[in-house]
Amino acid sequence: MGSIVILDERTANQIAAGEVIERPASVIKELVENSIDAEATAITVEIKKGGISYIRVTDNGSGMESDDVEMAFEKHATSKIRRIEDLDSLATMGFRGEALASIAAVSRLEVRTKTAAEETGTLVRMEGGKVLSVSQTGCPTGTTFIVKDLFFNTPARYKFLKKDSTEAGYVSSMMMRLALAHPGISFKLISNNQVQHHTPGNHDLVSVIYSLFGNETARSVLALDHEEAGIKVSGFAGKPEIARGTRNNQFFFINGRTIKNRVLTAALEDAYKTLLMQNKFPFCVLNLAIAPEMYDVNVHPQKLEVRFSNESAVYSAVYHGVKSALTSASLIRELAAPSYEPKRNATIQDTHPQVEMDTMKQPASNLPPPQRSPFPWKPEVNADDVPVETVEPLKPAQPVIDPAHQSSERPQPDSAEDQEAITQKEHGSGILLEAEIVGQVFDTYIILQEGHNMYLIDQHAAHERIRYETLKKKISEGQAFSQMVLEPYVVRLSPAEYDFLFSRMTDFERAGFEIEAFGPQTIIIRSVPDILGDGFGLDDFHEILDRWMETVGERTGISDEAIYMMACKSAIKANRRMEKDEIRALVHQLLSMDNPYTCVHGRPVIISISQRELEKRFKRIV
Repeated sequence: MGSIVILDERTANQIAAGEVIERPASVIKELVENSIDAEATAITVEIKKGGISYIRVTDNGSGMESDDVEMAFEKHATSKIRRIEDLDSLATMGFRGEALASIAAVSRLEVRTKTAAEETGTLVRMEGGKVLSVSQTGCPTGTTFIVKDLFFNTPARYKFLKKDSTEAGYVSSMMMRLALAHPGISFKLISNNQVQHHTPGNHDLVSVIYSLFGNETARSVLALDHEEAGIKVSGFAGKPEIARGTRNNQFFFINGRTIKNRVLTAALEDAYKTLLMQNKFPFCVLNLAIAPEMYDVNVHPQKLEVRFSNESAVYSAVYHGVKSALTSASLIRELAAPSYEPKRNATIQDTHPQVEMDTMKQPASNLPPPQRSPFPWKPEVNADDVPVETVEPLKPAQPVIDPAHQSSERPQPDSAEDQEAITQKEHGSGILLEAEIVGQVFDTYIILQEGHNMYLIDQHAAHERIRYETLKKKISEGQAFSQMVLEPYVVRLSPAEYDFLFSRMTDFERAGFEIEAFGPQTIIIRSVPDILGDGFGLDDFHEILDRWMETVGERTGISDEAIYMMACKSAIKANRRMEKDEIRALVHQLLSMDNPYTCVHGRPVIISISQRELEKRFKRIV
């Protein structure tokens, strides 16, 4: 007997479901897109335990006729197309007829639906793809799906689901994309009996942005409307000031369908070149209106990826649309009025804009125009003004920051140029304790001399290393200290950020933050790690949160990237004049670290130049 067999229908459906349904967010995407195709103007999604145990999707769309309800759960049953040629003019979200069959195959499902022409609705109950009952029921026009116990009959798939809070974050992100793609539909998301977000459905995209991201973002977007080569690009691009450390706030749509595409990402970020710092990514909500024959959405089962027949034309349309919006608008960043409160010990001076809760409640259409202030002008440092310090022996001094003793990996130099970086094998740190302080050059580098060697220390990198090892040690020992802010910060977060923060609140507290819930997707920051000092601002918090979310994954604890960021933000900056006592203390603290030779990014902290090398450079020897 041969070894090849035809799979039974139940097994085949469960395998196919894995291609379409990966997690609760996949279920919701398919059901909500069906609601959109049914011309719904209000869609409510409710989840419990991240959508793993319970999902409800209710719409006020056209509903399904009683004769069609059972047929809708058959494989490849669809009302969207009739033949392959219809794909060339597809204008609906769904078309394959796979979603409902796939969802029903791996869950316990219930659907109530009624059309406007029918007096009563239809109720269907299913389990594992099998119909349990069909009956008449009373219900309003529209459709309600209830999906329970996702993957109850496929434990191999169930075990790959993430924590409830993580799955809830995926659902929130998906709902945000759907709401941004369809501003004319009111979307409501309820998670564990709490409303996460609710958009007005008034066809105003700024109102949707306001509902999802808050006042600051809604005030900092630039409208664009550009058309070329039959491609219309519309939506909003964010000002550079709301750029973030991840691409999570980039939303692309084609004819109202949420998509991902490298061409669109490249065009957007190329338009922002020279406007953003390294590792900063712009905010955008962009919709492309393109003839269906110019792109193919039938690439991936989840319809998130597309192919374009003319990528160059798409790139050009997006690039020029965004570039035009950026060049025609004022990008001067608004600055808060300076605070004249007396400076207090153990508090941070208020340097951020005051957030008025009444303002946050205003509809986006009534937002006041931003008031613009010029950048503060700061003169260049004149090289002639840099003092020449006399040579003084390096003497032991009491460190101003307790040194840490936490180990850190030491990257090996991989080029001849990197060999100049001092390594422990070549120069023991004890030798530098006897070195003389020559001075400071460019207000950035410390110069030491010991024997026949000159040493240059990058003051920012050195202090960053000290801060990193100190903070890491304090956190590991539960001894990180907090510093109360003078004026608490009220911060609006995305659903994913909000869920992440509260799922790891213990770790944030161990790092020195004191944070409380302050309304839907809103927090209030009352204290921050003491090492962040008076320079802490909301941009710093967002960067720390971005790095933490990027790197920690499902692991508990504080990611090294988040500690790196806090160390970098709080370290002495370049172009900062240091007194000799400060230099002495900094050097002694640095040399007490486990790894004083590289900063947290792997760049050298100390480099050495021998007397012989200098003499060769001056041609004293050949």
